[in-house]
Amino acid sequence: MTWRDFVSLFLCSALFLSRAAAEEIPVFDLDHCVRTALATNPSLPISQKDVDIADARRRASGAALLSALTLKASETRGRAADPSDLSNTPFLERSYGVQATQPLFAGGRLWASRRQAVLGSEIARLQLEKQRLDVLQATTEAYWRMVAAGRALAALREAHGKIQEDLEKSVRHELSKFRSARIELLSTRVQNRECEASIAEQEEALARSREALMDAMGERRAVEFRTASEIPADHVEVSEAEVIRLVRDHRPEFRISEKLMESARMARRISRAGLDPRVDLNGFYGRSGAAYDTDPFHYQPSWNAGVSMSWAILGSTAKVTGFREKASPELGQSSRTQTDSRTASLGLGDALSARVESMQGRRDYMEEEWKFEKDRRDLEEEARSALRRLRAAWSRAAAAQSRVEESDQQFKETLDLLKEDRAHLGDLAAARLRSAQTRAAEAEALAQHRIALAALNRAVGVADYFGK
Repeated sequence: MTWRDFVSLFLCSALFLSRAAAEEIPVFDLDHCVRTALATNPSLPISQKDVDIADARRRASGAALLSALTLKASETRGRAADPSDLSNTPFLERSYGVQATQPLFAGGRLWASRRQAVLGSEIARLQLEKQRLDVLQATTEAYWRMVAAGRALAALREAHGKIQEDLEKSVRHELSKFRSARIELLSTRVQNRECEASIAEQEEALARSREALMDAMGERRAVEFRTASEIPADHVEVSEAEVIRLVRDHRPEFRISEKLMESARMARRISRAGLDPRVDLNGFYGRSGAAYDTDPFHYQPSWNAGVSMSWAILGSTAKVTGFREKASPELGQSSRTQTDSRTASLGLGDALSARVESMQGRRDYMEEEWKFEKDRRDLEEEARSALRRLRAAWSRAAAAQSRVEESDQQFKETLDLLKEDRAHLGDLAAARLRSAQTRAAEAEALAQHRIALAALNRAVGVADYFGK
């Protein structure tokens, strides 16, 4: 076996091993990356927790509309002076029952708080949907950038191998000491170094896109994988009217803005409730009793009921209460007691802050109305901008495809000129590099078109609506 046979065998073995190693690396398509991202991206569980918290607040606001019930039980032991024998006699007092409080009217505060909680739950779900769309777009963008970098790197490496062969030929020509051989060698060497620099740039771009894709998928450890090499080049026609309709019907931010404005309206109602009358009902029902240790202990029914009304008038709070009670005998009492009481009070200047809160609520609602109109215009303009970027990206992709055809034709012509001895290897290396660079540019342009398409889907709020 000659040394040439040995080198050939070694190269074939290395090529076989490299192909075998490459076959072991899994190939991830876009669907796989998207499924992985939606399953493992850490931002989505956090958004889901926000939904759970909002649901818990909604349930709590519903419970606030019902009567507040409190189970009560008490026991008191002590000693009391007996006037008959001037000694301390032990005694016992016990009571148990249910205390209830029910707001009858609060100026709409409770219902507005309930509506606010419901809106908060709906907003949290829309925020989760928004986060899912963000993850989907980030994954799609990183994926197509990685595919483009991989295609560009493959084209440049293939050209580099051919240019290396041209460089070896130009070295042999230079040794023949022809006058043009030196120029040929220098030109070919320049193209070789230029190709190596382009390869290094694409390797860096591939590494960055791989890292971005792993972050979008939520991978916490290094994973070796490859992506598909094909990039769809189909053209998608989209009308502006359809885009605006989809934004208004499906964009999460648009609906979030609507619900935030309604929530601000509820907040204004809550702030105004401090100026309206408030009526509350409260009561207790149970059994109680008291006795000296020398006397028998008996439980008897015990209850009380009351109603209170307060109203902020001219910065002061007027309050009227009515209370009725029927209690069991307490220590030292010989009969049951039943009382009716009514009170009225006026707190001077203690309701000035209620008017300030009402003014603040009105101001916040006006601001939210302005924000809603601004957000609506901004979202529609964002969708129009995404549509314009999509059309521009397709134009660039079509131009890149035309440049590939042009560079291929130039390469063929340069090859013919070389055969006729009207061009040298440096010209051929330059044509090879130009062809590889245009193919790399084509891959980048096609990837940018897919990224712009994903951005448009994100702008209208529907994943994969265009260009499925």
